[in-house]
Amino acid sequence: MRAPVNNAVSLLLWDTPTTGAWGPRTLTNVVTTLVVFGIVGVATTQFARRRLVARRLADALELMRARLERAQERVAQTRELRAQTVIDLRAGRDAMLSGHVDFDTVRAYAVKVRERSHRLAELADDEGLPAETSAPGTEAAAAGGSRLVLIPMPWLVVALVYNIASLPFAFTAGPPAVVGLGYLGVCLLDIAAGAVTRLPRLRGPTPDSVRPVAFIGAWLLAGVGVAVMTFALLPDLRMLSVVGVVAIPAAAVALSLCVDAVRRVRSAEHRAARVLARVAQRVAARQAQAGEQLIRASGLLHGRVQGRCVILAAQSDDDPPTPEDLAVFRDQTDEAFDAILEAVPDAEGAPAPGFGGSVEGLLSAWSGVVTTTLQVDAGARLALTDPGTAARAVEAVNEALVNAVKHSAARVAAVAIAVMTDDRVRVRVSSRGALAAGSGRPRGLGTRGASVAISQQGEDVVLDCVPPPAAG
Repeated sequence: MRAPVNNAVSLLLWDTPTTGAWGPRTLTNVVTTLVVFGIVGVATTQFARRRLVARRLADALELMRARLERAQERVAQTRELRAQTVIDLRAGRDAMLSGHVDFDTVRAYAVKVRERSHRLAELADDEGLPAETSAPGTEAAAAGGSRLVLIPMPWLVVALVYNIASLPFAFTAGPPAVVGLGYLGVCLLDIAAGAVTRLPRLRGPTPDSVRPVAFIGAWLLAGVGVAVMTFALLPDLRMLSVVGVVAIPAAAVALSLCVDAVRRVRSAEHRAARVLARVAQRVAARQAQAGEQLIRASGLLHGRVQGRCVILAAQSDDDPPTPEDLAVFRDQTDEAFDAILEAVPDAEGAPAPGFGGSVEGLLSAWSGVVTTTLQVDAGARLALTDPGTAARAVEAVNEALVNAVKHSAARVAAVAIAVMTDDRVRVRVSSRGALAAGSGRPRGLGTRGASVAISQQGEDVVLDCVPPPAAG
């Protein structure tokens, strides 16, 4: 319909009919529709896909942050529990030492120490982190920004779209040499407009954007240049020469908005993936920290305080202990109590090295966000006792679980760690989902290298990692 509509408008406004055969003009309009709408369609599809991925990551991040808050609360509660335990046991010890000390009184105090030690050990096995099943809506966060902006277009993209769209009509309007010269002129005007939009003084609200007035003005001038050049080369086209005045800036704006939409959501996706990986490691570190505090306190009570009670009870079995014996008991138990109150180093990164404190600890942190199963053969279990190997396995599993969130709404993953024939450890994580085109290249959260590959195997997305052997 565009050819007769253009002709009617030209007659109405200027009493001048358009020229050119309507068949090639109609074909040109069809090609224009396929090219421009095709580009917009691809950009929209990619935008929707990446927006879905970003929303999945944002939802998972919201859950993980809630778990991090609970883990941090548990660290604080553990600190308070240790302090209260020391206060109570010191008060009980002082009350015992201020009275008559004999075998029975020391034994009764030792029973209290043992009960507290067992209680702390039981709490160390209790993670205290319920599995969350839902998160508040985070669609706004997934959008990656409040508004779209105009950004400089890749070189010659607008010229390519315009030239392809006008190709059927152009070769009926003039000889190939003239058409080729015109297409070369369009490319030069594209380069000129692109150079103007990249001037530092024309930057918009963000460093990589352009002020809308400057962007539209630059491409409008390029469109005017295309119209003047078209009229100069093909004067018989008359009013059809002005098509470029509208087509060039419209194509530039549409393509810029499409590219920016995809770029912003991609940025939000990558940012959320990196943050999710770091938060997961921090949750695992906090859980390990709280458990380590309780296990350490339980061990000190069981090994040192209760051991000193055994010695004092033996000394009190026949004769009352001497003041020197009581002073030694007091000093040594004070040393143990002070050691219980000492802070465990605050771990901000990966969990403690070793198998129990790395892979399993990380999977515990992910529970409630991703349901996982773990299979480890005997050789891999031995290899993971090496801190370096365990740390690299943690990185691979962590990235794989982030990818499981990205590529699947099921949130179920299977982790398998085994030793290969060349004695290297292989980490494989499978999750149900669909891998987006181009996602299998070795590039990711900062942990991915040449030893990591992501592939689609049936209905599963599989991450394979073979960490390099430890140095030395």
